[in-house]
Amino acid sequence: MSKKKRRNKKKTAVQKKTAVQKKAAARKKAAARKKAAAQKRVIAQKRMQEAAEKPAEPYTEEAAVKEIPEEPCAEEAAAKETPEEFVLKDDNSNKPAAEENPAEKAEEPVAEAETEEGSGTEAASQEPVAEAAAEEDSSQISEKKRLKISKKQRTLLTAVLAVLLIGSAIGLWLYQENLVYKVCRVEAGVPVSVGDFLKKEDETAYFTEKSDEIHINVPGEYHLNVKTGLWTHDCTLYIEDTIPPEVEVQPVTVEYGQTCGAMDFISSVTDATETTASFFTEEPDFSLTENQKVVIAVTDAGNNVTIAETELKVSMVASSLTVEAGSDAPAVSDFVLIGSGAEMITNMDSIDFTKPGVHNVVIELYGERYTTAMEIADTVAPVFKVKDLELYANLSREPGDFVESAEDVTEITYSFETKPDFTMIGTQEVVIIATDEGGNRSQQEAKLTLLEDTEPPTIVGAEDRTVFQKSSVSYKTGVRAHDNCEEGLVLSVDASAVNINEIGTYPVVYTATDRAGNTTTVSVNLTVREQTYDINEVNALADAVLAKIITDDMSQYDKAWAIFQYIRGHVGYISHSEKGNYVRAAYEGLVNGRGDCYVYASTSKVLLTRAGIPNLDIERIPSGTSMHYWNLVDIGDGWGWYHFDTTPRVDHPTIFLWNDTQITEYSNSHKNCHNYDRSRYPEIK
Repeated sequence: MSKKKRRNKKKTAVQKKTAVQKKAAARKKAAARKKAAAQKRVIAQKRMQEAAEKPAEPYTEEAAVKEIPEEPCAEEAAAKETPEEFVLKDDNSNKPAAEENPAEKAEEPVAEAETEEGSGTEAASQEPVAEAAAEEDSSQISEKKRLKISKKQRTLLTAVLAVLLIGSAIGLWLYQENLVYKVCRVEAGVPVSVGDFLKKEDETAYFTEKSDEIHINVPGEYHLNVKTGLWTHDCTLYIEDTIPPEVEVQPVTVEYGQTCGAMDFISSVTDATETTASFFTEEPDFSLTENQKVVIAVTDAGNNVTIAETELKVSMVASSLTVEAGSDAPAVSDFVLIGSGAEMITNMDSIDFTKPGVHNVVIELYGERYTTAMEIADTVAPVFKVKDLELYANLSREPGDFVESAEDVTEITYSFETKPDFTMIGTQEVVIIATDEGGNRSQQEAKLTLLEDTEPPTIVGAEDRTVFQKSSVSYKTGVRAHDNCEEGLVLSVDASAVNINEIGTYPVVYTATDRAGNTTTVSVNLTVREQTYDINEVNALADAVLAKIITDDMSQYDKAWAIFQYIRGHVGYISHSEKGNYVRAAYEGLVNGRGDCYVYASTSKVLLTRAGIPNLDIERIPSGTSMHYWNLVDIGDGWGWYHFDTTPRVDHPTIFLWNDTQITEYSNSHKNCHNYDRSRYPEIK
């Protein structure tokens, strides 16, 4: 027989043996269940019998628990009598029971059945003892079961709580870890806020005091503490500079013998971090007077480099020159640093060397022109002398009032170091400061003595006067005030009691007050009487005017023009006057110097007549309530009459010797302002 067949045969025998063992175990479990059921029936019958024999007792929960103890279930009783997993331990041997003789194992069910059949009579005789033993065993089994279940429950509850706590801890850890970014990287120059670290928006989040101070223009690593909600997180910020600088360069011109640095070639640099400039290869040769190419390297804090090319020029002529104000003009050699044969192109005579300022001077050397900024500077302070002043108190003085003499090339301004008190009686020290146009300063001390003024002023020329009714009065004409200190003297007039429209005598009070408060008062009378107009008086007034404006050798034309100009310059226009009396109107024009067109025409009439120039009155055809008056004149040139209108108008026409065509055209374009009845006047050409 082959090995394979022997293995299969042996395997089949083991399987059959195992099946027999399982069937035997099943029969034992069934027998145990039947036995347990029989015990329960016996206990139940006993309790029913006792209940029938004994009187009823009050029911309590404790009695119920005591009477009915927990009993083990059939499965537990069977398990107690049945070997675990079919493996039994022999008292005399450690060999498993499965190795016993199969024939003995097969006889067990028969023996068990015989025992069961022969126990009928034996059970009847031992029933009370069996019942008591069964009850005691049932109580013990129930208590053990309860303790066993309670222990299992506690163990299970402890395990559940542990799992919940661990799960909660893990959940909280995962939650708070999901609130922020632990690492944030930004480009230099970009503003950083706590919001950049948040995965979830939180307006109350902030960097704590333990956080590093952030410099967005300085690359590096910053350790930050982010507070959001209940948690504080350790975060790291990396500021990186990866963008090279943006550079603009410029050509540089230096004077011969001078040098400059790489930064002088930079006109502008744009970068988020600090930059440095250097010559990329080598420093230029500043002793060469020819143009040179210069390469500049600009490096930022992130070591990003930008290369740019520009040009260096070494000038043989000074780029600037300073001369003292008031000195002579410099020679061309004063501008040249190296070389010879230079020529001055700028005319130095056109420059005022006494005035500080900057002038561009052009020099030509070896065919090339150079421009030099020549500064005229005033570096010498003024020299001046001061004098002491004695005056009345309350009179202020300027700083220059203390200066007796001064010397400087430029203009000098004076100021007080501390403004003196001009109300303090007595002597005080005053410091005067002189400053020239160059900002140079010098100072001198003087004494100021202030005297008390107790002398009142005087008033002269205040006398009684007579004026015409409704005329204008100049109350201060011919009246003057005098004082020992004229400065600050004030003359005032109180004419509030005067009514110029009513005939009568009224008081006029003159008051003079000086700076010290000393006062003088004078009262006079002003008499207002009715106005009378006499042609002789008006003619006298006209003759006085003509004596000033015409001469005997003038032509009629010149005399008429002089009269026209005088009236235009001495009579002001008002919109009303009393009509019907040309003498009164002429008086208003000659004396009061104001009136409407009737006053202008009447004043012209009197002056023209007294000058010997023929004239006529002319008036506009009435248009509603609007009237206008002017004159006609004949200057004896053989052309007859001309229009002569001295009344000023808005568009400023000069209506002097206009013919009828001119006046008609003007009238038609200005609302018929000069439309007249031609039948009433001589022919006007």
